[in-house]
Amino acid sequence: MSTSAFLVQQSLRFISVAFALTVFAPAASAASGPWQSTDFVEARLVSAIDGVGQLDAIPLGVELRLKDKWKTYWRSPGDAGLPPVLDWAGSNNLKSATLSYPRPHRFELLKQTTFGYKEHVVFPLRAALTTPGQPLDLKAKLDVLVCADICVPQSLDLAMAIPSGAAVPGEDAQLLNQFQTQVPSLGDLAGLQIISATARGTDNSPTLEITAEAAEPFTDADVFAELEPPVALGAPSVQLSNGGRRAVFTLKPNAALPVGASLAGRPVTLTLIDGDHAIERTAKVAAGAPISILSWLAANAAMFGFALIGGLILNLMPCVLPVLSLKLMSVVKHGHAPPAQVRANFLATAAGIVFSLMLLAGILIALKSAGLAVGWGTQFQQPVFIAAMAVIVTLFACNMWGLFEIILPSSVSNLAGTAGGDGDGVLGSFIIGVFATLLATPCSAPFVGTAVGFALSGGTAQILTIFFALGLGLALPYLAVAAFPSLARLMPKPGMWMVRLRQVLSLALAGTVVWLLSILPEQIGFAGTLAVAALLLALVAVLALGEKLQNLPPAAGRAAAGLLAIGAIALPLFLNHPAKTGVETAADHGAVQWATFDRDQIKSLISQGKTVFVDVTAEWCVVCKSNKKLVINTADVSQRLVAATIPMRADWTSPDPKISAFLASFGRYGIPLNVVFGPGAPGGVLLPELLTKDAVFKAIEQASGKAASLDPLAKRDFKLTAMTKTSQEGK
Repeated sequence: MSTSAFLVQQSLRFISVAFALTVFAPAASAASGPWQSTDFVEARLVSAIDGVGQLDAIPLGVELRLKDKWKTYWRSPGDAGLPPVLDWAGSNNLKSATLSYPRPHRFELLKQTTFGYKEHVVFPLRAALTTPGQPLDLKAKLDVLVCADICVPQSLDLAMAIPSGAAVPGEDAQLLNQFQTQVPSLGDLAGLQIISATARGTDNSPTLEITAEAAEPFTDADVFAELEPPVALGAPSVQLSNGGRRAVFTLKPNAALPVGASLAGRPVTLTLIDGDHAIERTAKVAAGAPISILSWLAANAAMFGFALIGGLILNLMPCVLPVLSLKLMSVVKHGHAPPAQVRANFLATAAGIVFSLMLLAGILIALKSAGLAVGWGTQFQQPVFIAAMAVIVTLFACNMWGLFEIILPSSVSNLAGTAGGDGDGVLGSFIIGVFATLLATPCSAPFVGTAVGFALSGGTAQILTIFFALGLGLALPYLAVAAFPSLARLMPKPGMWMVRLRQVLSLALAGTVVWLLSILPEQIGFAGTLAVAALLLALVAVLALGEKLQNLPPAAGRAAAGLLAIGAIALPLFLNHPAKTGVETAADHGAVQWATFDRDQIKSLISQGKTVFVDVTAEWCVVCKSNKKLVINTADVSQRLVAATIPMRADWTSPDPKISAFLASFGRYGIPLNVVFGPGAPGGVLLPELLTKDAVFKAIEQASGKAASLDPLAKRDFKLTAMTKTSQEGK
């Protein structure tokens, strides 16, 4: 071949190769995006096909290569970590993107357990198209945490374009298939089967027991349990039986659960791994076999004691004190009565208290069985109930002032022992016990919130037992007088001073009416509240002028009073609930500007390293108002909240399922509830019902991480834990 012919031949070959590269370059680039690198990790987008064809969804993946000894995390990272997060802003023809996770590995470091991947991993990705057949242009911001001896958040901008054309397999199809087969199968496949997930042990020492079976003997079995609400669990212990084909895994929480919380009933996602096989199943944790009554009482004796003490303390709460004025008058008037009569009256009051709490327990059991939210004091979220209580207290106050007397029928008088409306006889004493219980429920005294949360998180027997203990504690002062009637004789003998005392005590009841009315503006608006107040004033006027209106028959005055009382109670039924503005009065704010409660925002703020102070309150919660006045709105506490936290307030004056769920997550069903979240305590630091400045300051320090004796890397792990939960729960 001549030199010129050889050159022509080589030129034609070069042109052919160049033409081929030009034609096929788009297809090659479509199979994978360019690598993006940092000092610790490199990542890219990969595709299983070179064209979109007419597919509705495209099989893609996010490929990561990590430097030696570095790792990244699964969707549930464990004690610390952060799963990958993708932001697809700027992509074209992308409807949605669903990320899958290959089976994880368990890592142990410094007594911390984490779940994730090292060296090399591909997260399979299903990209749904907005318009099938049209090109797919992807842009993704990948936020990923990589850890070795330290943890370093990384952010990489990834891109890839898949043109229109035949959906033929690309060069990365095999790579994607390799990691897709590592994604746990849904249900009982791969020769594995999850039989059950059961809560065992006691509330003080709970365990999660998972039973699984395999077609072949287990070789390297492990299980991961993702509970909701999240609970950090230690590595499982496993017992094999049936020739190694049956495994029972036992997992224990790394820390004590909140008081009243339980593993039973929680949704759980279980991932079972054995060698190259993995399955995933969602279930609800079943309760273990019931224990005997004696062993249950022994295990929960402390909680019974909490309920008893909490009920006793309720007698000193401002909710109950006005009612005690009624009983005080009874003691004054009949303190020198025969011991048998004194004993009967006080036993009747105690019976009214216990009866009311057992009735309330029955109502809560019925509501819980129906799947409805339950709570302590939630009847005060109903404006009709508050209006009815205002009418009853108004009548008691008018009776105490002497505006009218209640004359019972002779048959009822004989049953009561003596006629009267201020607690003179057995029936009146019983009614006072019922009334005291109703007014006690918006208060959450020390131990009460813990006991009620424990009760409502359990079954029927648990609720009845704890509420009986609460009633017994609230009734203890009356039982003491019933046991020693001579205590009533310590009161001075009746005289003219009793008239003045009745009037003073009636003012205490009038103050209770004002407090009840102060709750209504949040529920029926200011104008509706004024209307109810006007009807109550008219009721008082009718009762005061009843005997002076000689031209009217007595029945007319009673009918007018009855109509006014019914009107005040029924009026809230015809008024709309005012829209919440999220803005409180300056008096409520103090020096603090409160953000409206948003649980998802809390997670986001924690992930940014901020501390959040949450105050769950209500207009009907007297203890909440006391906490505001004595602690939260004081100058030094307000300054600390503004300087060191994001203050967030949840208003539970009216029903709110999100707030109810938030309370339940802490094993609480009543308020006040104050929790401080932060990098040092992503799960929250729970404060006592009665706040103190010292408790608030310590909780803020602990949540922010300043109080923890941790080195900087450990503090970072705490922060990353919070970020993990934020990302995971946000999904």
